[in-house]
Amino acid sequence: MTDTLTSYRLIAKDLSASLKRKAADPALARETAYYEANISKVKTVDDLMADRRLYTYAMKAYGLEDMTYAKAFMRKVLTEGTGSAASFANRLADERYVAFARAFNFAATVSAAGTDPESFGKAGGRAGITAPAALAATTDFSGANEARFLIESRIDATTTKSVTVTLNAETLAGLAADVTKVTAEEIAKAINAQITASGEDEITGETGLKGKVQVGVGVGNSLFFETTAYDSLGADGAVGGTGRNADVTVYAGGKARTLSIRNVPLTGEDKVAVNVGFGTGLGPDASARTVTDAYLRQALESEAGVEDTGVRLALYFARKAPTISSAYDILGDPALSQVANTVIGLPATSGAATSEALARRVRLISSKIDIPSFQDPAKLDAFVRRFAAIWDSQNNTQSAPVLALFS
Repeated sequence: MTDTLTSYRLIAKDLSASLKRKAADPALARETAYYEANISKVKTVDDLMADRRLYTYAMKAYGLEDMTYAKAFMRKVLTEGTGSAASFANRLADERYVAFARAFNFAATVSAAGTDPESFGKAGGRAGITAPAALAATTDFSGANEARFLIESRIDATTTKSVTVTLNAETLAGLAADVTKVTAEEIAKAINAQITASGEDEITGETGLKGKVQVGVGVGNSLFFETTAYDSLGADGAVGGTGRNADVTVYAGGKARTLSIRNVPLTGEDKVAVNVGFGTGLGPDASARTVTDAYLRQALESEAGVEDTGVRLALYFARKAPTISSAYDILGDPALSQVANTVIGLPATSGAATSEALARRVRLISSKIDIPSFQDPAKLDAFVRRFAAIWDSQNNTQSAPVLALFS
């Protein structure tokens, strides 16, 4: 058996090649192909959980395969999403659930329907949506920053219209005084401009929402969307007429009118999602590449861990370390804690049963480990190699007898 340090170095020295070799494994390639072919059919939590193959793949991608059986628990994670600090995933002490909920962000779609019956000369209650989160005083849309979402409204029992809104430096040019500091009013103005440009009337061949939906800034600096009433003069554009030329009045509300908003993929892989108040997570089909990449990395780490747990811990730490912001992040992850305990010489069973004990552990880890240095790839690699060497001296002296000298 090769020692931990050597195995880690062999994999890490060319990680992309290691991942490519793993991706060529027939069983893994078959599962990934199935996921990519079928995830676009998933629109709800029930859809995901009904397909055990997809669900198992997704859980493994985020290191949650041991929780695959706990469907009620995971349903709560998914249905509440991550948009609120009080959501179930955000209250758990494990970032894997937050990452999973973001990847499968079914809560990203918000919708509403008209409330009151419509009658001649009287509009029913309009369908309206207020974003659950407020906009910041200004929002930066410079560089690669972008928000992109679909607004859809059912006009009547058989007609649904939509427009895809893209907010970035290009589309905000001329509408915002400074794309690095876009105000809420400028965002609403840009959205309304794209609604207007989408077209007016289905009878004349237009497919958009001009005159059918409007956007504004409400109390608390949140965007609000609402359906509006409009009149169509038919294909001839003149008052009166029959058939395609008939005038039509569409009320703002009523049983038929609906309104929904959901996120759609950004315009390029280099784009960075910006939150405009109702979530930035993409649907599972749009983030398929993110999930398959995570699945491949998890598979590589799991395979390495079959022969040597230390290699799996080293690879996992190397992957997660750049996201660590404090010692609390380490203590909240059993695998990260095990690496840290090994390096600074704490026993694996040294837990933090009280808030005072937790604070002491935080101070100790902070004093012994330079967490900001993990942003430097060379320093991170040196730390992981140090862990691997210590792990070898404690667990693998038979494969490398000289390591016993350092025990």
